[in-house]
Amino acid sequence: MIITIGRQHGSNGHLVAEALARHFQIPCYSKEIVDRTARDTNFSHDIVTSYDEKRVSPFIAPGTQFFGMDEWFRLNMQVASAQFDSIRALASEGDAVFVGRCADYVLRGREDLVRVFVMADMPYRIRTVMERKNVSEEQAKKLIREVDKDRASYYRYYTDQIWGDIDCYDLCVNVGRVGVEGAVQTIAGYAKAIS
Repeated sequence: MIITIGRQHGSNGHLVAEALARHFQIPCYSKEIVDRTARDTNFSHDIVTSYDEKRVSPFIAPGTQFFGMDEWFRLNMQVASAQFDSIRALASEGDAVFVGRCADYVLRGREDLVRVFVMADMPYRIRTVMERKNVSEEQAKKLIREVDKDRASYYRYYTDQIWGDIDCYDLCVNVGRVGVEGAVQTIAGYAKAIS
């Protein structure tokens, strides 16, 4: 069983993924994908981290003061491709939960794949980010908008699909309504029902 978790920033999708992995006693891969990619390629950990689920736009290119836009796009695509290879390699090792990084698309076609999108209403997300990052309400709103834009752009660029669109997932769960444990039980029940 492979479960992929797409998530809105501040929805506690990462907590859901970790709790789900504990529930099934299987690995949870998020930043571990970054670590694996850096380990298995010539890219430094800092490079992989700097391109991890970041917006893909010719107008927003971090570090362009050091090299041209063509080089930025080429590096972005190389890092993403290497991350996708890492996701496939980790999935080949056995049951797991994957967080973000287009894993639902990268692993498409697998019969054991459960694609989940974790969401929450904006007040819940704002509270979560304020507590987690120790920031003001306005800073939390700004951060949520920025991270969601990055994830949506990254997903759209590499999958040609719309991030958060119900057609891309088997199940969407509103953590703001059911809580982290409720989300885990919902996803686990769905995964068991279709296996």
